Amino acid sequence: MVAVIPVDPPPAGERPRAGWSITLHDVTRERAGVPILRDIDLEVAPGTIVALVGPSGCGASTLLRVVSGSERPDAGTVLVEGRSGAAAPRIPEVRDRTPVARFGRVRAAIVAASRHAGDVDPDGETDRLLDLVGLGTADKSVHRLSHGDRQRWALARALASHPRALVLDDALAALHTTARSETRDRLVRELRERGVTTLWATRDTAEAAAVADHLVVMDQGRIVAAGCPDEVYSRIADTAVAEVLGPVSAVPGIVEGLTVEVWGQELPLAESAHDGHCEVVVRPENVLLVGPDSPGVDGVVEESTFLGSVRRSTVLTSDGSRVVVEHAPEQRLGDRDPVRLALAIVPAAVRPIH
Repeated sequence: MVAVIPVDPPPAGERPRAGWSITLHDVTRERAGVPILRDIDLEVAPGTIVALVGPSGCGASTLLRVVSGSERPDAGTVLVEGRSGAAAPRIPEVRDRTPVARFGRVRAAIVAASRHAGDVDPDGETDRLLDLVGLGTADKSVHRLSHGDRQRWALARALASHPRALVLDDALAALHTTARSETRDRLVRELRERGVTTLWATRDTAEAAAVADHLVVMDQGRIVAAGCPDEVYSRIADTAVAEVLGPVSAVPGIVEGLTVEVWGQELPLAESAHDGHCEVVVRPENVLLVGPDSPGVDGVVEESTFLGSVRRSTVLTSDGSRVVVEHAPEQRLGDRDPVRLALAIVPAAVRPIH
């Protein structure tokens, strides 16, 4: 179930400017004495898409409610276009599940939002938005839509209000994988063309990386990493970040100067580190299955899972490490199969052994 909080319309005859700025400074929120948000500082430039990811309970949904005005912080300041509190402009919000009105038709609700926003041709704009979100049940009651179609409807209605900022809380979660990626791409193009400032929380880290100008990783109510997606993704030596942005493996290595030796290979360091024993942190795509005479380490397969375009296998190596490797789907591996692993020659992220 999905609800949309409408945005205030612009004055008649005024062309809305693209994108509101959003600033959070020292924002804290507690429930029953339990911290939910801790000292959040975040600046969102006009027209920017910021994606938020984190483990369950990280505080991302609460942060979005604080930004939209649905919830008030216990401390700190939230500014929307330089204004706070009751003076701040309202931001429309599309959530995963929120009750909707029992009565009302899909098309009529979107037409009403478009007309209220001052569209010259609200019927034509409604048709365009229904096509954009892939919703073909225009004459149905909103209450009778499936979960996925309610999400599509909620997005279309929010866009019909011509928002200058938008909050999306897992707003595509109920869509099938292919439909989700197609709808996501069309939605992102629309947001960028309009210059809508967007905060987009999602449990899908691939989606976050695909949509974001700026990626924010949250954990236990704090922002633990922020930056452009490829920059944040590369921070695999940071445990909190690595656990959120996909599986990583830690294998033993020895740093000497500008390189680290691991499994008989020398790899360049991604960042300077102290000489001596360390953990080398690697992603599955940088682990290779190699022949028996190649530099590397022997191991046995513990499990292997078919994921469509790749297989993901877990290997117990002879040095006691459990290493996740992604490989071609036609390369089938069974439990207890012997294999040999090596690392791709790319800059290595290392962390000290505690």
